[in-house]
Amino acid sequence: MENNFEPIEPLKSNRWIIRTEGTEIKPFLFRKYKIFNEGEEIIFTTEFFETVNDAYNPKDLLNILGVTIEYVDPTGVAVHKLKFDVKGLNFEIKKSYGKDKLQITKLRFIVNKDTLRIENK
Repeated sequence: MENNFEPIEPLKSNRWIIRTEGTEIKPFLFRKYKIFNEGEEIIFTTEFFETVNDAYNPKDLLNILGVTIEYVDPTGVAVHKLKFDVKGLNFEIKKSYGKDKLQITKLRFIVNKDTLRIENK
């Protein structure tokens, strides 16, 4: 007998959740992120999709004060957190009004190194 069952693993492609403080952007809108050194600074970049139900005023994005990245296990339970405050940020809005396309907002943060911390749950 052939087995047609395919197991589904929650959060298989993204095993992290990004949460922002100051202006709350819904975590499921984020698609990727990157943390790297640039000279003396630590830079955090990410992007999120804006939808009809989840649109943000560009002025409100400047009110983001901090970021929390939760790393989750295969069952979706957060096991580690990386938290930091934002020292500065800028953003770029890519407008895609074509068929089946969404607007993407790219965020670039300068991390306040004094507040960077890893927490275990």
